[in-house]
Amino acid sequence: MPWSDMDAAREGLSLAGSLFAVLSTFYFWLIRANRERAKVEACAVNGLRGTMLMAMEDTATYRSVQPSENEIVLKYWLDLAIVNNSELPNALLGIKVWMKFADGRWHAMQVGAVESGEDLFPINVDPLTTAALHLTLATKIPGEVSGGFRERECAAGDALPSEVPIRIEMQALRDKVFVTELVDDGRRLLRTDAESMAASKTAA
Repeated sequence: MPWSDMDAAREGLSLAGSLFAVLSTFYFWLIRANRERAKVEACAVNGLRGTMLMAMEDTATYRSVQPSENEIVLKYWLDLAIVNNSELPNALLGIKVWMKFADGRWHAMQVGAVESGEDLFPINVDPLTTAALHLTLATKIPGEVSGGFRERECAAGDALPSEVPIRIEMQALRDKVFVTELVDDGRRLLRTDAESMAASKTAA
C-alpha cells in the first residue's frame, strides 16, 4: 500500500475515533443530565377517606373553610408518597390539590396536616427515594349538617363520583412546579347507595 494511502487510512481512523469519543461523551452527558433533572411525582397510598365535618370536631378547618348557614364542610384524608426520580436531592415547599365532585365541578381543596399544629413543609426528598405526606383536604358544598358519624361519612362519599379525579401541584426548589393527575378508586369511601344495597341483600 502506498504511503499516501496509509496516511489517509490513519487519518480516517483517527477522525472516526475522535468522532466516536465526542458522540460517546455527548451520549453519556445526556444520560447523566436526564438522571439529574428534577423529577418529582405524587402517588396515592391507601385510598381517599372522608366525612362531613361538625364545627366542634375541627374548629381550625371549619374556620378556614368559612361555610355559610346553608353549607356543610367536607373533610377528606389523602396519603401520598412523594417520589424523587432524580439522582439529585430536592425539597417540597408547598402543595395545591383539586378534586372533582359528583356535580362535575373541580374544588380547590383547603390543604392541612393530619396532626394539629404540624408543619407540612419543607419536605426534603433524597435522590431516588420517597417521602410520606399525610394530608387533610377540606371544602364546602350546599347542604345541612345532620346524621350520626356513619351518615356523615356517607355524605362525604356521596358528594364524589365513583372514581375521583385528583390534581396535585407540588412546588419544589427553584420555583419548579410538578403536576400529578391521578384517579382514586373510591373503595374506602362510604356511600349511601352501597349501604342501601347491602341492607336489601341482608333482608332478602
